[in-house]
Amino acid sequence: MITFSGFGVFLGDVSRAEIKHYTKNPLKAQEKVLKKILRRNKNCELGKKLNLGDIHSIKEFQDKVPLSSYADYEPYVDRMINNGEDRIMFSGKNIRYASSSGSVGKPKILPKGINDLWKMQCIGFSVSVATAYHWMKENMGVTMYNQVGPLALNLSGHKLEDGKQCNGAGQIPLRYLKCILPFFCTSPLELLFPSLEDKLDTSYLHLRFCLENKKVSYLGSIVVTLLTQMFDYLEVNWEMLCDDIEKGIINPNIDITPELRKKFEKKFKPNPKRAAELRAEFEKGFDDPIAPRIWPRLQWAYGMMGSNLLVYVEKLRKHIGPNVPIHNMGYAAAEGFFAAPTDLNVNDYVLLPWCLFLEFLPIGEDDDHADYSQRPLLMNELEVGKNYEMIVTNFSGLYRYKIEDVVKVTRMYNNTPEVELLFRQNLSMNVANEKTTTDMVVAAASNAAKALDLEFQGFSFYPDFSTKPPRYTMLCEVKGGIPDEETRQKLIKEIDSQFDAINEKFYKYRRWGMLNTPEVLFLKPDTYVDYNKYLADKGIVLNQIKPVTVINNEEREKFFFSHVDTDADVVSYVLNK
Repeated sequence: MITFSGFGVFLGDVSRAEIKHYTKNPLKAQEKVLKKILRRNKNCELGKKLNLGDIHSIKEFQDKVPLSSYADYEPYVDRMINNGEDRIMFSGKNIRYASSSGSVGKPKILPKGINDLWKMQCIGFSVSVATAYHWMKENMGVTMYNQVGPLALNLSGHKLEDGKQCNGAGQIPLRYLKCILPFFCTSPLELLFPSLEDKLDTSYLHLRFCLENKKVSYLGSIVVTLLTQMFDYLEVNWEMLCDDIEKGIINPNIDITPELRKKFEKKFKPNPKRAAELRAEFEKGFDDPIAPRIWPRLQWAYGMMGSNLLVYVEKLRKHIGPNVPIHNMGYAAAEGFFAAPTDLNVNDYVLLPWCLFLEFLPIGEDDDHADYSQRPLLMNELEVGKNYEMIVTNFSGLYRYKIEDVVKVTRMYNNTPEVELLFRQNLSMNVANEKTTTDMVVAAASNAAKALDLEFQGFSFYPDFSTKPPRYTMLCEVKGGIPDEETRQKLIKEIDSQFDAINEKFYKYRRWGMLNTPEVLFLKPDTYVDYNKYLADKGIVLNQIKPVTVINNEEREKFFFSHVDTDADVVSYVLNK
């Protein structure tokens, strides 16, 4: 292996050894990490307010420190950003910020100290490499090749008023490796760190660079959705890509800035031999896995792939085949790195009891939220098969923070639970990892209605994978009858504009070709009245019926698409399933 891969395996082995050690007695590790957090942060402004210096046990911590939400920290974060103040939420120096899903137009921004960043770096970067290395050796009897491949992602963040960088949590480890990325990544830095203003066809560009390299050994992304999207694009546009490789050009119809076009084309030379190899495989079709046929050294893929992304994993399997293992990178968020897998081809991960302090509130299978009045459980009290809402305390100033993630305990690793992320509360749609929340959906629809002087009897959004790239489809019942086509087109543009303004990731992903233009379909009059009757006939009490903001199951699909007042192609694949 090259030096960087070997170093990654070394760091990963250190973290894997820590996992083996600390998971044997998770309660002891949790007691130790909580005491360390309290000791370090007792003298910061928030630490004094919460009297952290007077707390000496987990029970005292639960009794004296209330559960918290982002609203409790936002004033402190604003002071840090706007005034450059430090050591407010925690005693260490704030290094940077991590952003998480916000509600409407404003993401949650959380400071990150060195302790959390170091764990995120070591675990986030290296555990995947070390796990893949050992899995290949033990299960396939092979050694990992020199690592080279595409990173189908973007690492662009932005600086805040205090000059510190802000990124999504999953981007942070790779940002710190910027100087060495060219040694194991086919995508150039300009493509990995695009400007927010640049309109780029990212799927084409990632493929344009990695298809020429026959030695690709991995496929990587933060979330597997972007890998499946890349293959979807390839299946439709392979002829264009082969022609461009043969000629050594970037297709003139591709969205790219003139500066980047000029710079990238200097890297390409006519390559008719590789184009012919690729064309021969593509002409055989995509029913047999295409990735191993065009990259014979391909050994593994990685990206986050929780239970809410299984549809993407299945699509990726179609392209990479059953023999290429996938590593589920881990369970991380702006609040911290919570869990890491110790195996490949699994959807669950081992909780990390020495990294931060975690509590868990039981919730029923049919419940969205836990009962916040009861005492949360600790790692050693969790049961396999049960669902829990997590509460986080970290080194960077969060104390008993309601992260609003629901996990399921799948099994035990030593004496520590392995969990699977079931869903994020208030997360409405996530077709390309853009993390659109329910609040965003409601705001976008309400603002669009006001802008066009419409009144909705009801509206629902459908994560629509019938197009490549995927899109949002809005189904709405308009008071006063079904509007004309001109109004529908205006509503499409307005919905697109509203999500652009409300969700920064939606704006970026639309510009970079990762999300398609939204669709709008009008529902027949009294659709939502009929839906309530339909549920009532099933025995559901009307006061328990909630608005259908998102069509997220087959039953809802069949009902609402059967009430669409159109025979447009967009609904045919649902109605004919």
